[in-house]
Amino acid sequence: MNDEVADNLIKGTTKTSDFWYGLGIPICFGFGISIFSLIVLSSLIDKLSIVFILFFSTLLHTGHLILWPSLAALILYRGKVSGNLSSKKGALLSLKLYAAWLVVIIAPFAWFAYNFNGIV
Repeated sequence: MNDEVADNLIKGTTKTSDFWYGLGIPICFGFGISIFSLIVLSSLIDKLSIVFILFFSTLLHTGHLILWPSLAALILYRGKVSGNLSSKKGALLSLKLYAAWLVVIIAPFAWFAYNFNGIV
């Protein structure tokens, strides 16, 4: 195998992994914290004190509302500074998916909870 072909394969794999790093890390950490908190709350709700319930409830909302876009913005900034176009594109797609998540899922649920609080 030619050395140029081998170098191109290695560089192509690195670019692809940088894209998935920029896309996956913010989403996995954001949803991971939220899902972990949801599991703890749903399984141990009757055994926890109010302090732990408030802590895990805060983590539940912090994961997908604050941690996901913050990590994506950090990776986007680092991609711009270092010139890593692949991680920059992955982080930008992560922010676009976050915007879609807010518009399609979070905003309708927030509207429903605000308008029909106590009725349903």
